[in-house]
Amino acid sequence: SHIEVIEGVKALALLQDTNGRIAGVLAQEKSGDHFQIRAAETVLCAGGSGGLYAITTNPKSSQGDAVAMAYRAGALIADPEFVQFHPTAIDIGRDPSPLATEALRGEGAHLVDRTGRAFMSDYHKLGDLAPRDEVARAIHAEREAGRGAFLDCRKAIGAHFPEHFPTVFDACQSASIDPRIAPIPVAPAMHYHMGGVVTDLWARTSLAGLSACGESASTGAHGANRLASNSLLEAVVFAERAARRLKDATLAQPGEATAISPPEMDEPTMVELRKRMHSQVGVVREAKGLSATLDWMDAATQKVGPARALVAARLITAGALAREESRGGHYRSDFPGTRAPHRTFIRRDDNGAPLIQHSAIADGD
Repeated sequence: SHIEVIEGVKALALLQDTNGRIAGVLAQEKSGDHFQIRAAETVLCAGGSGGLYAITTNPKSSQGDAVAMAYRAGALIADPEFVQFHPTAIDIGRDPSPLATEALRGEGAHLVDRTGRAFMSDYHKLGDLAPRDEVARAIHAEREAGRGAFLDCRKAIGAHFPEHFPTVFDACQSASIDPRIAPIPVAPAMHYHMGGVVTDLWARTSLAGLSACGESASTGAHGANRLASNSLLEAVVFAERAARRLKDATLAQPGEATAISPPEMDEPTMVELRKRMHSQVGVVREAKGLSATLDWMDAATQKVGPARALVAARLITAGALAREESRGGHYRSDFPGTRAPHRTFIRRDDNGAPLIQHSAIADGD
């Protein structure tokens, strides 16, 4: 095969030649040694950013590395503030959190507080079948009020749970919860990052020699609130388009290239970052918390340097502070209404700070 799989290696930064063209990646072996992997075209397919949050359905290692690497190289980033929270992660202290699929509510399960009172009708006319962001905010509100949130499947599924939803059942059983006879404790969890590296319809980014697809990319397909399973379709479609474009292309060869290895984040700073992202840049946001988080990030960057997790988290937070409205997965308690539709575009300035611009979306765009 003409495909070589290199395992046990981590990409650290994008190589760039003197003209700014991407020339591959600076990589790290398990031993810690660095080496270059040179390429005429580099495609980022590195997943999402859930690991930046304390409660997530993503692997802890999914920390927005692709977005951070592209941003540091000068690529255009779009809509990083749009983060989707799955409303019903099973709250059993796991990292990542297992999911209680929304199909359970489709089968008739109800969200209840610790007294057993169903609460979704207090928040939305569709009750338990409200849109994902609405349900996530309702659960967040109940938990913040101290009432807790649980998914009661006893009547809707009951004894059929092991056969109909074996994965959820096994996750519950691993925490000594029997969902046939007891409600499942749930909490919103960072699930999917709609924003990312800007691409065109053929997966090209704003940098020569660099493409992106999957959750790392911002193709515009998801808007402000991804619909379930559309991420899989997007990844398949844009990966195929990128491959088709590159298969018989005559690619320009980059010149001599270099990259600066980013600093690694120490564990105590990473734990604190995840806590702050969850509490201040999570389901409900407001200016005071966002500004305080950016101030903390400034101090953390002074301490550890521009670690990729800090870079990616800053993009989400800065985008959230700049968008003074609520739309889709982005909810500002101090700006609960919507404004004229617009997109957020961010690139780094000469000092490495985010330069934010908003672009109006015309009717029909």
